Amino acid sequence: MLLLGFASFVATAIIPIVLWRMGAKQAKRDSEQAKRDSELQAKILANLTSVSQLQRRDALLGIVPQASDPTYLALLWKEIREYEGADWDFLLNHLRANPALALPGTSTGVKVQDNLTDAAVSNYVDGLERRYAESDGYPPYPGLLKFIAEVKRQEAKIEVSRIVELVTGPTAEKQRPGHSFYRDLVNALPQAASPLLDAVERIDSRAPGGLKLNVLTGALLAVKDLEMGRGGPRLEADEMDGLKRDIADAFAYLLHRDVLRSFDRWEIKGSTDSVTATAAWLIRAVGWVADTDSHLAMRMIQNLAPAIESVPESEGNWGTDDVDVRQGFEWISEKRPDLWEIYGERLEAAVAEVGQRKGWLSS
Repeated sequence: MLLLGFASFVATAIIPIVLWRMGAKQAKRDSEQAKRDSELQAKILANLTSVSQLQRRDALLGIVPQASDPTYLALLWKEIREYEGADWDFLLNHLRANPALALPGTSTGVKVQDNLTDAAVSNYVDGLERRYAESDGYPPYPGLLKFIAEVKRQEAKIEVSRIVELVTGPTAEKQRPGHSFYRDLVNALPQAASPLLDAVERIDSRAPGGLKLNVLTGALLAVKDLEMGRGGPRLEADEMDGLKRDIADAFAYLLHRDVLRSFDRWEIKGSTDSVTATAAWLIRAVGWVADTDSHLAMRMIQNLAPAIESVPESEGNWGTDDVDVRQGFEWISEKRPDLWEIYGERLEAAVAEVGQRKGWLSS
């Protein structure tokens, strides 16, 4: 009887403990399940959010290139800045190429605060062809030179070859730049000098607006600016030596390939200076770079007279540009007396023939 009472007492004491432990285990299981449910719900919500963002991103890809309303563009810029990583880069790349957005450094279009990294500059350049596909009138390529100046101010890299391709390609026939534009371009971006000269070969001689002549004339005047240390940024000696070598290489190629011995067949209607002035600046430029490389000097000097001889008689005589002709000859005779001895007589004769013509067009 005593034993039965003791057992009953023990059972009475243990049951609450057992029930408590069972309840604690169940509560733990419930808590863990609730946590799993919460995590699952969070994942589902995150997936839904991600899908929604992807759908919006895809929709933005169709909107961003075409948007033109200033208020809407400003809102798009703000929305895109909220994206992260690859999506942010991808959308921003497309928005920067929108011609309704102001180029950095300019005020025409929707202005935004943008950090000009090399990649950002490339994005803006991507949109230049579309931006300048039509002309709004004078001046040509509005904002381009200011954009280049801003890129340089922020010490970012700009792809010179793409800029040269832009301003000597199809858009040039719409924008109709004169020689002063190309001169200003090289003054802003000296590395464009030789690529512009190289581009002369591929420009059709019959291109409207005197394009071929304007490109060559502007580049030659910019070379004169470089030689005289005016117009553009001050260059270090090694930079100048490199530019002179590149310019000499371009001249040697153009003259050796007979690209410049056909001035009389070039379209000059719409050109903004005379062929005579262009030839004078060519002579001066050849003289300036005649000491960069002996082989290049030979290529230039032996083919210079035919270029002068192709200047149309209708273009008049040297006028005040005679000083550039004489300076070029002086440099050639001083730097390469061996070549002057061979080719000097024909050069003098070609220059004299132009000089005796009636009338002149001053630069």
